[in-house]
Amino acid sequence: MKRLASPNLALTSRSSAGSSHRADDGDGGRAARRSARLRLMVPFALTLLSPLAPSLTGSLGVAVFGGHGNRAWAQGQELAPIKVDLPPQPNFNVTNAPETYPTGELSVYGLRKHTAQNLDKDVQVKAYLTEIYECPAEQRKCNDELAAKNKKAAKAKAKVSKKSKGKAAEAAPEAPAAASGGACRPCDQPHFFMSDSPTGKKERALLVADYPVKDWKTGKPKALTAKTGEQYVVTGTFAINSIGGFAASDGLIIHKKLVDAKGAVVTEGNAVLPPEAQDIKLDGKMPEKVGGARLDAKK
Repeated sequence: MKRLASPNLALTSRSSAGSSHRADDGDGGRAARRSARLRLMVPFALTLLSPLAPSLTGSLGVAVFGGHGNRAWAQGQELAPIKVDLPPQPNFNVTNAPETYPTGELSVYGLRKHTAQNLDKDVQVKAYLTEIYECPAEQRKCNDELAAKNKKAAKAKAKVSKKSKGKAAEAAPEAPAAASGGACRPCDQPHFFMSDSPTGKKERALLVADYPVKDWKTGKPKALTAKTGEQYVVTGTFAINSIGGFAASDGLIIHKKLVDAKGAVVTEGNAVLPPEAQDIKLDGKMPEKVGGARLDAKK
């Protein structure tokens, strides 16, 4: 019969074996674990030191490793900046004309740039004539016919008054109203437009109003003889409203004198102002009489 080992001896053997295993685990186990950690840390450190590190950490946020030799299999790529080509912002004040010409005249641009300084003063402006207003043919015809009727009625009334002199005045036919019932729209007052370029747009052009339409010496009708597309010098009062009823928020010229590029006078005076008020008063210059004022001065 085989004798069993003593319980105390079995416990002693197991305790010795456990102690031996712990001893081996304390030295060899710790060394193995350190070696494993080093094998994982070295590739990670090398990756952080490589040129790909900023893109990996910046673009992806986390570096992912796998495959052979713990190499990175995912990389971030920095996108190139987007370039947007936009058209330049338009500059509505761009002009080829200077503010003031070497000979002293203002351009339309220069006149309006210093509106507060020039307003309600006589100024000289050098610019291109772009358009002369002409009353439309149908409108002019309507007004001419209406004027003829008014003239005929006025003659009939004067004839009746002459015959009835010394007697009770007989009823005479009344002249029809010039604009009664909207028969026709009156023509606008004479005016023209000037710009800093020969092809300037009408909405940006300078309006010149109230130039005379009659010869100062004969009193007969006289049309404005000037060519569009050519440069002239206009002298007059810079204002917001003209005497004849025009208005412009960016200013207009109340006409007093128009001269061509050679210095010849094209027309002078004003169609509305009385003769004694038709003189030019420029800053730093002696007053100049024009139109009716000039003729009166010669008498």
